[in-house]
Amino acid sequence: AAASHRAPSAWPHRGPQPLPATSAAPATLATLATRPLVAHVVDGDTIIVTTRARRTRVRLLGLDAPEATRRRDCFGARATAGLRRLLPPGTAVVLAVDRRRADPYGRALGYVWRADGVFVNRELIRRGHATTLFLPPAGPYRAEFTAAETLARAARAGLWRACRGSDDRLSRP
Repeated sequence: AAASHRAPSAWPHRGPQPLPATSAAPATLATLATRPLVAHVVDGDTIIVTTRARRTRVRLLGLDAPEATRRRDCFGARATAGLRRLLPPGTAVVLAVDRRRADPYGRALGYVWRADGVFVNRELIRRGHATTLFLPPAGPYRAEFTAAETLARAARAGLWRACRGSDDRLSRP
């Protein structure tokens, strides 16, 4: 899995450097007896997970994916499809959620790792399916996410090729 997080060997050596291997999920969460399973991907930055009989909507922290539902942002449908490829229904995940707060839509806020160690939040940014978005408190992965976005921009990956940029809500070129 770590190899998928490195820049292709054809990239110039003077450009952005490859990202380190995926951040490990918090050890205390990785040992949980019951791992949440992905039930559904709602959009490019929201999933529904189930643990036993409970369903929880989770908004991925540290990123903002283009909208495909309320607004029709450039790359919105492709961002949602990208998250669906990363987290098909039934995928076991490790979640680090802030149980003390939720977003204005009632979603839990969290970081997500697949059982194989892929840090989903960072991978979405690295592939150009989302931009960084840091809300207070910024969280422990700010530098990692910023580096991933720098690589995606330099490689013109995903929305960085299809859209003019993040500052104008990802309008079409």
